[in-house]
Amino acid sequence: MSYRSLVVLVSTLLMAIFAGVALFGARLAERRLADTLAGEAQRLQTAYEVSQGELQQQMMALAGMIAADPQAAALLKSAAAAVDEQGSGGERAALRRQQLYLHLYRAWGYLQRELGVRQMQFVLPGSISFLRFHAPAEHGDRLDELRRMPADVERSRQPRSGFETGRTFAGIRGAAPVFDTLVRPGDAPELLAIVETGIAFDGYIQRLSERTGVGFGVLLEPAAVTAAMWESYRPPAASARADACCYLLAASRGELAEWMAGEALPPYAGIARADLVRHGETTFQLIRFPLRDYAGLAEPARPPVGSVLIWQDVGTAIAAAGRYKREGAINLLVAYLVTQLLVLFLVRALRREWRHQLTEQTARVGALLHQNEVLLMTAGEGIFGVDRKHVTTFINPAAQKMLGYEPEAVVGRNMHALIHQRTAGGEVCALANCPIARTLDDCQPHVCEDWLVRSDGSVFPVQMTVTPIREGSDCNGAVIVFRDISELKEKEAALTHLARTDTLTGLANRRHFIEQLNAEIQRWQRNSHQAALLMVDLDFFKRVNDTWGHAIGDEVLGHFAETLRHSLRRIDLPGRVGGEEFAVLLPDCNAADARAAAERLRQLVESQPAPTAAGPVAITVSIGVTLFQAGDVSGDQPLLRADRALYRAKQAGRNRVVCDFC
Repeated sequence: MSYRSLVVLVSTLLMAIFAGVALFGARLAERRLADTLAGEAQRLQTAYEVSQGELQQQMMALAGMIAADPQAAALLKSAAAAVDEQGSGGERAALRRQQLYLHLYRAWGYLQRELGVRQMQFVLPGSISFLRFHAPAEHGDRLDELRRMPADVERSRQPRSGFETGRTFAGIRGAAPVFDTLVRPGDAPELLAIVETGIAFDGYIQRLSERTGVGFGVLLEPAAVTAAMWESYRPPAASARADACCYLLAASRGELAEWMAGEALPPYAGIARADLVRHGETTFQLIRFPLRDYAGLAEPARPPVGSVLIWQDVGTAIAAAGRYKREGAINLLVAYLVTQLLVLFLVRALRREWRHQLTEQTARVGALLHQNEVLLMTAGEGIFGVDRKHVTTFINPAAQKMLGYEPEAVVGRNMHALIHQRTAGGEVCALANCPIARTLDDCQPHVCEDWLVRSDGSVFPVQMTVTPIREGSDCNGAVIVFRDISELKEKEAALTHLARTDTLTGLANRRHFIEQLNAEIQRWQRNSHQAALLMVDLDFFKRVNDTWGHAIGDEVLGHFAETLRHSLRRIDLPGRVGGEEFAVLLPDCNAADARAAAERLRQLVESQPAPTAAGPVAITVSIGVTLFQAGDVSGDQPLLRADRALYRAKQAGRNRVVCDFC
């Protein structure tokens, strides 16, 4: 073979090899882009589903708190009887509906304003809507014809949550049963009603969009909307045509509405998919997956009621992939020419090209490392890493700010001893109970709520995710991502206080007082200390309401509650157990002290008329006193004795103290 033929053959082989490499590189870049977009789509869908799950739990917990209101339960019990006798439109039912609305009006306003709640409804047994706070004029219709959740709660007597489309509202709901707590010990409580709370998608996905930087939207199928929702409550349709594809329930950004108006949405067959769509000069990845309601989750064969859409700007990623292919092609062409020269001329040129290739690859790796560092440093969550021995390897600015440490005070230190050595109560946190230690031990991710210690010694609650760093089958460390949930815990505490307190007087409500009385009975049985119970009733309080009106009556009740608090010790517990009926628990109190406390309260009330808008209103009280006695197994026994003593005080002329042990 001649030299010329050999050169042609080698050149042809090199050309074929480099052409194959160029084609492979282009396909690899396309696959890498596809894998990146698919992974991002899965991450965003998971983030949405996790957030919706948390929201469902919050709605169910909120419904449970409202269901525990004893005054609401009493009104619902009376309402059920009124509806049975006169129907939902009867005068008695309307009166109870108004009373229930007025009783919970402040709570409803608070839930709308502070928590974004958009729906609250009371449903009587048989799935009959009794009161919609978000649509008070709509009531009396049966819900089991459209929605399964109220019937499931009524049947199972357990709370439920999920997405449902009703006649006046479509959103995430939580439902809880309301029971009659005034039953004899051992009897099953009667189911009085079901309370539902719901939150719309708009505010929820807006917050999620602001947190993630992508667009979120929810579309409902026309059949799911027209079969359930009254026309005046329906969301906007894609167009005025009868065959419009869907209804727009919520969208965090305006692109979705424009796509719908221009009929630019890709065809959708009810299964998860991702497409690339254009909006102006921007290319978006549009992720769409089914939205299943409460019934659809129980029966997967049912068609979805709509779909969830997530879109993000991927123009930069696509442009980067294009640049990568172009640069790769150019680099391969240069490499081919240089290789030809190397074959024909000098080995030195080959060394020069290798250095060029190495420099280019190093720059790419450096750029990628810089990008990862920027992501770590700008993340809103606290992030730090530890090695196998719990020694910190890195920490981002968000974690430094939340913990109050500079990097040099953390990196190289044992993180458990630094920020996780004790709990919120001050107890030592054993290493075996540390989620980071568990991940390093079992090489499995762990998600939990925990407490971390700041540099000033204060503790704060966090939501923590610990992910292992695996190398083969070994766990060489962990990455910890956490966020401060102090605000969430404060809201939970506020809701708990709301559920335990009488809103008018600020005293313990009946349910909370009975719980504390039963707890004190158990403590008394263990320790055999003395304790007393007072039953207090405002004399002729009905006259106050009849003479000056209920607003003045409320001022009188508030004045009495303040007087009651000032007359008691810090360990005593006052509570409002009826309209003008109050009870006081006196732990560690003997007979003489109990009678003295009751008489002191009576004299204080008699000597201090209630200041009101109508002028001073003189009031007196009758008080029944009892001590805990052998045989008391719950609060029912002392309550009955104190109530009888109170009755004798009234029969004896009121404005007096009567003890059942005198």
